[in-house]
Amino acid sequence: MLMYIVPDSPVTHFLHNPLFQLLLTVPIQFWFGRRFYIGAFKALRSGYANMDALVCTGTTAAFLLSVYNGFFARPAGGLYFESCAVVITLVMLGKFFEERARAQTSDAIYKLLDLNAKKARVLRGEDYVEIPLEDVVVGDVISVLPSEKIPVDGIVLEGFSAVDESMLTGESIPAEKKVGSNVTGATINCEGHLVIKATKVGADTALSNIVKMVEQAQSTK
Repeated sequence: MLMYIVPDSPVTHFLHNPLFQLLLTVPIQFWFGRRFYIGAFKALRSGYANMDALVCTGTTAAFLLSVYNGFFARPAGGLYFESCAVVITLVMLGKFFEERARAQTSDAIYKLLDLNAKKARVLRGEDYVEIPLEDVVVGDVISVLPSEKIPVDGIVLEGFSAVDESMLTGESIPAEKKVGSNVTGATINCEGHLVIKATKVGADTALSNIVKMVEQAQSTK
């Protein structure tokens, strides 16, 4: 096959030598490509075939056929060493881009989680007490001062303010919030003092659902 890519000539004659092609292909096939053999072996041992098994079957068949045609067949047949190397290289390149995309997605998830508040000022008895966010439950009454992040999804019980919801909607202009308005965790209270009642906490909040969707998209990539 290489003859169609690089025509044989006195200058390029060594490229068509079976031994030269074999020496170039062996490290790619059995060193860089060993991950496919390991993955295929584990999959077959578990009773199913995967992409690794497909790559191993195709490239190994082409490699063995090239060895036979180049060193044992008379007359010599076609060589497919470069096909083995190209397939393994392209699949590994694809896996590299996939893993990089997964890493970027993981970074995006961590950044989303960092957007949320770490504590909340919750009404206990007659006073507001600052507690860890994970201790907040549905129905808790929470005080949110100006410039603070709203810790959970809720509904406004008291106060009037403008809330920066750009992390959720992309809208740069803060939205007005008054009694009865819904507010979302991790958004920022820009101006007035708000008292809210928690309606969704933990894994039920809008931010947590966004993180779940990102994780699902990552796992199905």
